[in-house]
Amino acid sequence: MKKKLTAFILTLTIALSLNVSAFAADTLKLNKDSLALKPGETTVLSVSTGENVNWTSSNPNVAQVNGGIVTASSLGQATITATATDGRQSTCTVNTVHKGIDVSYFQGNISWADVKNSGIDFAIIRTGYGNENPEVQTDKNFASNYDGAKANEIKVGAYHVSYALTPQQAEQEAQMCLNILNNRKLDYPVFIDIEQPSQRELPKEQAAAVASYFCNHIRKAGYRAGIYSNTNYFNGNFSTPKLDCYDKWVAHWDVNKPNYNGSYKMWQYKCGSVPGINGTVDLDYSYQEYPNNSELKDCRLISDTGDTLNLSVGKTYQFKFTPNGITDMPFFTTGNKSVIQSLYQKQQGADFYYKIKAVGKGCTSAYSTQKNEKPIRRCVITVN
Repeated sequence: MKKKLTAFILTLTIALSLNVSAFAADTLKLNKDSLALKPGETTVLSVSTGENVNWTSSNPNVAQVNGGIVTASSLGQATITATATDGRQSTCTVNTVHKGIDVSYFQGNISWADVKNSGIDFAIIRTGYGNENPEVQTDKNFASNYDGAKANEIKVGAYHVSYALTPQQAEQEAQMCLNILNNRKLDYPVFIDIEQPSQRELPKEQAAAVASYFCNHIRKAGYRAGIYSNTNYFNGNFSTPKLDCYDKWVAHWDVNKPNYNGSYKMWQYKCGSVPGINGTVDLDYSYQEYPNNSELKDCRLISDTGDTLNLSVGKTYQFKFTPNGITDMPFFTTGNKSVIQSLYQKQQGADFYYKIKAVGKGCTSAYSTQKNEKPIRRCVITVN
């Protein structure tokens, strides 16, 4: 009995081993795990087993697939899935992007013509760092890099390395950045590069204030503004709705997708080589078409109310606004006093409150006004 049991176990083990080996050999696997294509480009995916599979795209507006031929359409991310008849699947992440680099004087003298010919669409150029000594902390190659990129029709943005621990220091850094830019035209945003260990130790509200004050100062000068950092920082100190209206540029190298579930416009995906540059350089994808001339949302006040509001005649409503990069209380008003009447505005703690009453049928808006600035629409109100 014991010999028979041993023989049975041995036979079963061999059979399982053969089945596992057979299954492993038949595992469905695509020839690529990820792709980066510009809009309009195509490439071919294939499966390791050579069998017929069903191809699908999670977002055909970004990338379409037909018989393994992938065509990039519009900017964004999509997942291409190959499914065998028995249900086995394999996937490939497709990034439809503009391709770019970010540079500083560390890259030395760059042959921008060679960079352009290599397929690079944009460059984010360092203006400098900090705010204490502009003569030393201005990037020595900013002007030449800007001129070289522009001369070769490469779109340009900028970044400024921040050491700020307070909103006031962030505003000073933003002003230094603007002085270096000296009204130069940019296609991409101006990013605050915020990733120092000392900044990681800041309370979440203070870290958000540092980024907000920098970005708002940049926006006030007429540029788009954004935040650059690694995914650990975005998942930690910067995981607040107060930063949602700024363009985000995330850094996470050598992965198929950044470890960040929030919205982002750009991804620094690895460090590599590019013709025209000696040594290595940071490589980036952009999922946003720049320049973007859409109206910039004013982020200096965070509202507890959406963009639209419906009220019945006689009803009252109180808005709560949380300051985000401002200290003075704005003046609140409505566009049509025969539809909406202002009851009061007040400050309580750090927040501003504005109470209204619906007095007549119609449609109007609630506005906020900072000193010496034009009114900004905060909410469209319909009274029935």
